[in-house]
Amino acid sequence: MVEKIINIALGAWEIIMNVKKKGFKTKTKSNEFDFVTEADEKADTYIRKELKKLFPEDLILSEESNNIPKNFNENVWMVDPLDGTKNFVNGGNDFSVMIGLCKKGKPILWVVYAPEKNLLYYAEKGKWAFTKQKENISCLSVNNISQIEKSKIIIRFTHGEKRDTDAMIQDIPSLWKIPISSIGIVLGMIAEKKAEFHISTNKRISKWDTCAPQIILEEAGGILTDWKGSKPDYTQENSNWEKLFIASNKVIHKKVIEYIRNYYK
Repeated sequence: MVEKIINIALGAWEIIMNVKKKGFKTKTKSNEFDFVTEADEKADTYIRKELKKLFPEDLILSEESNNIPKNFNENVWMVDPLDGTKNFVNGGNDFSVMIGLCKKGKPILWVVYAPEKNLLYYAEKGKWAFTKQKENISCLSVNNISQIEKSKIIIRFTHGEKRDTDAMIQDIPSLWKIPISSIGIVLGMIAEKKAEFHISTNKRISKWDTCAPQIILEEAGGILTDWKGSKPDYTQENSNWEKLFIASNKVIHKKVIEYIRNYYK
């Protein structure tokens, strides 16, 4: 099954890159920093069409579709056809195609493809997580760095957008701060030992943002929870997450949560 989903992600990549080559129109959604482009919409249409061919009985939740499943206890594909749209609009390369499958609220299969980086992450529950860059395939495993002072945190690529949590992130005494736009790439980098944790500050985060990369991180030994330490519930009725999340290599996780609590005392 994972090979079929990889092929769909590659097909979406071709659509996105053709749109980028020809030039595209950009619209805003909820605010001036919440973009949608022709690439998002065309890739979304293609992915949903291909998934329906292969899995006609399954439901689909996609960022660019208003067709919201009524029951998240079923098989639900969760799709972000272009994660990191702001970066895409601004000419960067930190964007990805993300396709994940939840079965009875549990993520079981994930593909994240970053076309400009020629980088693929994929995983199935209980079958490890892998990355493929160019022709090199590697099994993913997080590192065991447990001290914040010796760690690398992945932060958001701001693109000029200010948030009330910016000061807290900047004050973290980590060894290095790495700006990345796509959540799929963020969690993939933690899975392949390139960073230790990420604190989400985006209040627009939804199921399609975390479903695909979460299993990649978990199969590599990492963890994703909200700021209070609870794992996301994909069976909830709302598509958006009410609480911000933390992703990490697991061994540093409690210290990151403690840091946040102490910061806001």
